[in-house]
Amino acid sequence: MKHQTSLLENLLMFLFVLLALVCTTLPADGFIVIPRPPRPGPVTPFPLEVVSHKVDVAISDLLATTTIDQEFFNPNNSRLEGYYLFPLPAGAAIKNFSMWIDGRETRAELLDAVKARNIYEDIVRRLRDPALLEYDGRGVFKVRIFPIEPRSKKRIKISYHELLQKDNGAIAYQYPLNTEKFSAKAIESVVITLNIESTVPLAAIHCPTHPISITRRGARRAMVVHESSHSLPNSDFKIFMTPKSGPLGFSLLTYRESGQEGVFFLSTSPGFSAAADEVSAKDITFVMDTSGSMAGRSLEQAKGALRYCLERLNRDDRFNIIRFATEAEPLFRELRPAAAGNLDQARDFIGHWQAVGGTNCDDALQMALAASPDSNRPNLIVLITDGKPTIGETSEEALLGKIERANRGRFKIFPVAIGSDINTHLLDKIAEQTRTFRTYIAASENIENGIARFYDKIQSPVLSSVRMTVSGKVRVNQLYPRELPDLYRGSTLTVCGRYQGCGPAVIEVTGQVNGRSKRFVFHADFPAQRRQHDFLPRLWAARRVGFLLDQIRLHGENRELVDEVTRLARLHGIITPYTSYLIVEDEKIRRERGDLAENDMTLGRVAAASPGFAKKQEEEFSKLKRDKDGGSGVRISDELQNLNQAQAVSETMSGAHRLSYRDRNDRERNLGRQVRTVAGRTFYYSGVTWVDAGVQSLGSLPLKRIAFASDAYFDWLEKEPACKPFLALGRNLKFVWKKQLIEIY
Repeated sequence: MKHQTSLLENLLMFLFVLLALVCTTLPADGFIVIPRPPRPGPVTPFPLEVVSHKVDVAISDLLATTTIDQEFFNPNNSRLEGYYLFPLPAGAAIKNFSMWIDGRETRAELLDAVKARNIYEDIVRRLRDPALLEYDGRGVFKVRIFPIEPRSKKRIKISYHELLQKDNGAIAYQYPLNTEKFSAKAIESVVITLNIESTVPLAAIHCPTHPISITRRGARRAMVVHESSHSLPNSDFKIFMTPKSGPLGFSLLTYRESGQEGVFFLSTSPGFSAAADEVSAKDITFVMDTSGSMAGRSLEQAKGALRYCLERLNRDDRFNIIRFATEAEPLFRELRPAAAGNLDQARDFIGHWQAVGGTNCDDALQMALAASPDSNRPNLIVLITDGKPTIGETSEEALLGKIERANRGRFKIFPVAIGSDINTHLLDKIAEQTRTFRTYIAASENIENGIARFYDKIQSPVLSSVRMTVSGKVRVNQLYPRELPDLYRGSTLTVCGRYQGCGPAVIEVTGQVNGRSKRFVFHADFPAQRRQHDFLPRLWAARRVGFLLDQIRLHGENRELVDEVTRLARLHGIITPYTSYLIVEDEKIRRERGDLAENDMTLGRVAAASPGFAKKQEEEFSKLKRDKDGGSGVRISDELQNLNQAQAVSETMSGAHRLSYRDRNDRERNLGRQVRTVAGRTFYYSGVTWVDAGVQSLGSLPLKRIAFASDAYFDWLEKEPACKPFLALGRNLKFVWKKQLIEIY
């Protein structure tokens, strides 16, 4: 028994050193290691299931207190003995720990992982699991857990303090949520709740890694929630808070590999609240479809939505309403102030509407564009319709030409479309032409709620005719969005782009507020190298790919656009039903020419293993070029706009649910789960091997093959510690490193 105990302790020490291998990433979340896995069953140190994972974070200015409540389940029929390990973030200090076994509180200790550095190789050889190689061992919090009864749960709570850092205007908080490899099955519930308090107003809160909901509780307080169910998180949770300094808050995130172009993500926001003199008075015309197709529930909800908008006009706004069916009818001959008497007339006008006749949006838009705009105000037209033009000018290109000639850049037209019997090409080109965004409301959705959400975004303009320049020793290019939209109260303008040069720079944002020119200046640093925010290249690529696919959809396909989409999508893991087809087709052609080795393919091997998959993706790409209306047209428009405006990694995989397929063994798979971004690189899982996307683009390189868990493998670990995040992917992978092709097998 004494010998067994000694062996167990040694195995645990081996695990601790694995946590000390890498100095470039934050540690993993807490997990339970079983050094002697149950038999029979798979040999894995992680046989337990994470049932629930709840995280509560209290942030007060720069101080963050994180409390984790985890529940584990032993699905085996064996009593287990294990250790709970929690690798602490650098600079964090434990506050509390609680776990009770057999009615007694169990104590834990903080262990210096450096003590185990010399014996880490043994655990990798014995358990043959590289999962922990990517994690830093700045400090490990450890507690022995015994017994873990069969078919039973074990609950653990731990909390720690840390001091957050402010960089280029943003305060960053990161929680290590990469728990996929440490749970035997999908986690039933993951909830992260942040309660944020600041002594200065918060201009913006942004999470680039996960979908979140934000509840603002005034200018200085907010609650942020991320929830998922039956999931296996595979990336850390990151959130950035931008304090307001003056009328606008600025922050800048950057990523750059040495010797390459950098990527930046600029965020600017007027914040949750803005003073009355900071809001621009606007002119707005609501152009409303009352044709026969709007009869019944649709028209009644649209009436309610217009009443909602009228009640929220700002004091100095001017407005008009034009309804159209077979012909167009304005409420007023010209724009009127949002005064009580005019609003009463508007409500009465709306109340008498009936849904009858055709769809003559041509006359209605020409009527709206004939108004005399005030050059000192934002001039907005909101086009609400559920159908395609059937009266007046009905040709898409001719109608667009008429709008462009009548507008001459004076008005911004926001298309709001209801249902799917609409020409998405027409409406999307109107939005493109006037530098706005489109909104689609499903026929099954509450129309009133959909229009209300849209109007809340544009209710209070803070800065119009926005321009941005960057000066200093830095040159920026390939900015998205290409044309900057107006900035509204409570919204955030984000710009993603690439940069050359490095050092201090001045970012200047200019625009108009109530006829007065405004200038805002932000001083920032563009580094020569920074690997901290490795999600940024993927966000930039998603926006560029979304823009290019929109060009193909709206203006036609050409070889240059297709090649650029294919290259960017493969390199950055922008895998959608449209890009996956282009990658598969490109690899198929190159494979037939002999330009591409089978083992270097990213998606081609998946397609070969599932013949129906490639055919389905080809049909999706055909729909992108072909379908102008119907449910397919609306869905495509929505997905491409999401790519165009991506602010989170979760938005870079539009249509991921349609990437499912069955492999040769008839198992259900999804392509989205077979792509990983690690330390700024994209890897694809072919069913056998993880392949670095960069392998294809660098041509012929000398090959170095290393057997997993061999002496050469551990020699490589010692010589090239920066590779450990890649090696943690698995036992079989190929990647480029220092002008060599490394193959682990």
